[in-house]
Amino acid sequence: MPPISNLNVQVGPHQAGAGQIGTAPLQPGGPVSPSPLAALRTGTVVEGQVLSRNADGSYSVRIDAQDGRPAQTLLARATLSLIAGEYFRAVWDASGPDGVPVLRLSPEELSFLSRIPASNRELATALLARGLPLSDEVLAAVRDAWRRMGSSPDQLSSLIELWARGAPLSPENVRLLTEYAALDGAAATALWDRIRRELRERARKGEDPVDILRGMKEGEGEISRFLQAHALLMRAPRDEVNPLLLNAPFWPVPEDAPDLTARVFVGRVCEEDGRRYWQVGFGVEGQRLGFVGGTVESDGRSCNLELHADRPEACELLMRRRSAIRSELESSPLPVQFIHISQSAVQRLRDRLLSGRGLDLTV
Repeated sequence: MPPISNLNVQVGPHQAGAGQIGTAPLQPGGPVSPSPLAALRTGTVVEGQVLSRNADGSYSVRIDAQDGRPAQTLLARATLSLIAGEYFRAVWDASGPDGVPVLRLSPEELSFLSRIPASNRELATALLARGLPLSDEVLAAVRDAWRRMGSSPDQLSSLIELWARGAPLSPENVRLLTEYAALDGAAATALWDRIRRELRERARKGEDPVDILRGMKEGEGEISRFLQAHALLMRAPRDEVNPLLLNAPFWPVPEDAPDLTARVFVGRVCEEDGRRYWQVGFGVEGQRLGFVGGTVESDGRSCNLELHADRPEACELLMRRRSAIRSELESSPLPVQFIHISQSAVQRLRDRLLSGRGLDLTV
């Protein structure tokens, strides 16, 4: 098999990245312990996100929690040109003599890539790293759009995101998603605060909130572009796409908790025992609680809520506050039938969200 460039991501487990794109720090103020990741067996498939590119050409990446191991933020080196905000799936390889783990594509994926013309390998690698299906049709659609836009590496992640959600592969949509991916949690919170203030002020004057939002989205300027990108990311993914490998849009947080970062992961329509219901996943992250994820399920008459925390102390706090959480939700249009709280957020959330079909959600 001929050598294939730009495939391996070497990971150093000794440092945590300081700068992050689109997420709050998991463990602020200190390095990440290598022991949970070192325990991963060679050949394990891992998923994660590129958080930022550092000045020395390395990357800060986050490896998702798996099999009871917490999520980890660490330093990576890569021959592949990575993009901040990009999600990936790779095979863990800790068999190297220098002890530095490596993220690789699977042997099946490498074999497939060896049969693809060299001109298409960068695109094919990017599709595989996001867990997206590879076919002549998909390659042609994304490749042709990419070439029309000039084939800049910075465009590729947004193009793939658009294809995965069935959105038009237009230069304007690529620009919108590229700008959105460059936002961190603080910037997104500031934009949502501006939107909230304008909504509140104009609603006091008698304007309809739906008309206000529509006008803000269809206008020009930073807020309009933010809302347009948000709407693109709220489109349901194609059936064959793993939604947890796509970018999750930011969600407004309470005004008295500006340090939180909130995202809505995916909406689903599911069927079970003849019952049809919709499902939405979400995640909230902050310095004190760490990551708390959950799902809301509803059949249109009532709803169930599941909450999962990475940290034991956060899980205990949520359990103590279960009655308060239920009281807070009493004013919602749908009565809450069941609230489940547990630890091990990411794996549980992943299992709950990978069934069913996509459901479009709008602001």
